Amino acid sequence: MAAASMKKFSSLAITKCKCVVNSCWSKCPTLTHRSVSSSTFSYHSSKFICRRHFTYDNNDVALDWEDADDIADLLLEEYQHVDPLTLRFEELENMVMDTVVKKNKKKLSGRCNEGVLENIQMNWLEKYNEENS
Repeated sequence: MAAASMKKFSSLAITKCKCVVNSCWSKCPTLTHRSVSSSTFSYHSSKFICRRHFTYDNNDVALDWEDADDIADLLLEEYQHVDPLTLRFEELENMVMDTVVKKNKKKLSGRCNEGVLENIQMNWLEKYNEENS
């Protein structure tokens, strides 16, 4: 019964987060209906972060400024406790450059403008609100 609940939970996580979720069955102990109640694995009672994973293993992957979703994921991982709405666009641009280029060794291509930064900020805000709700 608990194993069935775990499968439903993992299916919900994949559907809800729209990201790659690595299975961790090998790390989890065997679940039986006697040791774990099915409510343990409900979506609302759990806190987890679904992180997108780049499909490339190469560290010189170039990101475009238009890849707001990927950039927002990197910013959320680096600045978990920063509310994106408190930042000016100059600060956001510096944070993106620091996080993407310096810390993650990715190349940024394309042009940065106010519309691009607003898109990154809104994607980051959405992820920030999901994590802190």
